[in-house]
Amino acid sequence: VSYLGLHGWGADHRTFAPLEPFLPSNIQLLCPDFPGCGGLAPPREWTIDCVIEETARTLKEQSLVDPPTIIGSCLGAVFALEMLQLGVISTQRLVIIDPLIFFPMYLRVFLLGKFGKGAYRASMETGVGRIMANLISRTNRSSDVDMTASLKDIDHDSAYCYLKMMTDLPNPQRYSSLELAVDIIYGEETFRFARKSSKALKAIWEHANEHQVPKASHLPIIEQTEFTARLIFGDNAVGQSGTENSFSRQPELRNTSTTRPFPNA
Repeated sequence: VSYLGLHGWGADHRTFAPLEPFLPSNIQLLCPDFPGCGGLAPPREWTIDCVIEETARTLKEQSLVDPPTIIGSCLGAVFALEMLQLGVISTQRLVIIDPLIFFPMYLRVFLLGKFGKGAYRASMETGVGRIMANLISRTNRSSDVDMTASLKDIDHDSAYCYLKMMTDLPNPQRYSSLELAVDIIYGEETFRFARKSSKALKAIWEHANEHQVPKASHLPIIEQTEFTARLIFGDNAVGQSGTENSFSRQPELRNTSTTRPFPNA
């Protein structure tokens, strides 16, 4: 059985690597990279429609347009919803992890012309900037996981374009007609914009199950790996209790990994 994992902003398929030790024996988790991520070429146009179109084409080529479960993290949850709304993919169950539906106001400074782009590069591209950003993000959270680790080796030109794209995210009410099982997972100590997003999605789907991950912020897959894995895979998740943080450092994918990008990623 193939599950589909869609990564968030400033990341790639490696987002899901910590889940690998907990995958049930009958499940493989396929994790494509979005255009401009994970070494892929940028999209033809930097629009949500174009990213969705090119991603949907890749899923169709890989015969993965109707996986039984889709896992969307951060911005990946929105792209999953958009593809489901357009009918280019289908699923029985959608797992939403710390979604990003609303653009965080404090990130708007990065969009203020040349000044904003310079501020982004100083904050996200440099080691010192990432250290400072991570220290600031540690306020009011228990985890010591580096929240900026995925930003070390990504294409920042693409990441910045995705950041600008996030100002055009649809109103969540757009997805209210979708009929499927929904699990919404969020960190107990997550950012306000992410919690606001999960609440908005819960409001349009009364049947959705909400799960709070204790002592986790915006990256519960990394911060509380086993706890999150059991929410996704249920009692079939492999692993020993008490290892929630044993995969707090995001590992590289192995060639034999069952958690992997598509061959062309």
